[in-house]
Amino acid sequence: MLGMALIALLPALLLLTWLCTKDRLHPEPRRAVFGVFLRGAAIVLPAGIIERMMLQGEASPALASWQALFVTAFFIAGMVEEFLKAAIVERAAIQRGRVRAPVDCIVYAGACALGFAAVENILYVTGEGWPTALLRAVTAVPAHLMFGILMGTAFARSIWYGRSRGWAYVVPAAAHGLYDSFALSNSWVGDVLLYLYLILLMEVCLRNIDWATRKRVRQAST
Repeated sequence: MLGMALIALLPALLLLTWLCTKDRLHPEPRRAVFGVFLRGAAIVLPAGIIERMMLQGEASPALASWQALFVTAFFIAGMVEEFLKAAIVERAAIQRGRVRAPVDCIVYAGACALGFAAVENILYVTGEGWPTALLRAVTAVPAHLMFGILMGTAFARSIWYGRSRGWAYVVPAAAHGLYDSFALSNSWVGDVLLYLYLILLMEVCLRNIDWATRKRVRQAST
């Protein structure tokens, strides 16, 4: 069981290490980043409780199967989890003055998302075994990081360009909801769309990281 838990934790830690290398000029303090990672891990339990309560209320015969899937994906899993993550990033990083450049927002938001993904992955993998560990290592864990990158980008645009901070909550929640819609469809079409979506999301997130790191370089040169 311990070995399985460590294997489940590994993808999140590897991705966190990769993420921290994106800010080479003025890297964030590792203790602060890991603190946000741990806060993201801590919200798995309250998120699970809230989602279970909402699922019980949503279990209505009046809802068609596709309607139930839509509500579960967007308004239960997506909204609850991403809103909690965004609140952590806002309170633990932004309000404490830890962000000095757009890439800092991405690092902290990604760290929070990976903390959540790490605990969620441990729960899934220890219950379902090695096939789940392999599948989630290339789907769910990277997806959480990408939702975090979208969140961090939205926070950065709100701080440096005056955009509404609400987008840092709405955009990752919508991205998460779309991911869950494909993942919960239980069809080969849904699986194909899921992997195409992950590729598209990866491209968008890499572009966002490139934008944020270029902003860091320009700040350093002025």
